Amino acid sequence: MLARTDYRENDRMITLLSPDFGRVDALCRGCRKPKSPLMTAGELFCMGEYVLYARGGRQIVTACTVIEAFYPLRLDYSRLSYGAMMLSAALKLAQPEEPAAYLYILLARSLKRLAYQDSPARQIGAAFLLHLAAIGGYKPRLNHCARCGRQIGEGEAGFLVPQEGGICCTACCAQEPIRHQISAPALHWLRQVLALGIDKAEAAPEDIPYARLAEYVAYQMDGQLLPVRDE
Repeated sequence: MLARTDYRENDRMITLLSPDFGRVDALCRGCRKPKSPLMTAGELFCMGEYVLYARGGRQIVTACTVIEAFYPLRLDYSRLSYGAMMLSAALKLAQPEEPAAYLYILLARSLKRLAYQDSPARQIGAAFLLHLAAIGGYKPRLNHCARCGRQIGEGEAGFLVPQEGGICCTACCAQEPIRHQISAPALHWLRQVLALGIDKAEAAPEDIPYARLAEYVAYQMDGQLLPVRDE
């Protein structure tokens, strides 16, 4: 479940992400009652098999078999903030009646890593944004300068410039703010994550460029991401 809004006394309007139907808005009746069987179904992060039926032009939740609630996120504010960022980013990207299987898998796996693995939240968040950009159709160029086209070799730093759609070499970025710079180890890690996935990539460097990726994705989405709190 990506988003929720309280409605009337005991109901909620919720937004779901379906691998087959994309973003789905539905009414979850009675889920705010203490003993409601739909209580968990009306909470953020809930992943389950929702049963819906259409009535009066609206989808209504009639049942839900909960698969995962990612409860450990609620015990760590930093990880919870990264999880909330992921939900909001997926909400911006998903569209009604458009299959979102890759987005669904990315979100589920990223939340599972946040909740149950020891990897730093900043590292998981950066990998999520990198793959989200690829799914959204604005994967950043990481191997060649987005301005001059020159190959950026291993051991070479670069600048992630949102307006250019990827990494630019240092020669082309003499006037760019230093905050856009990504170190050679961080750039190498990003390439590995994009090609192999976070689980198969080499050990991440200390300077994970989460802020640069968040700025890049926000620019491409034409909207701000939720702020996160580092550990």
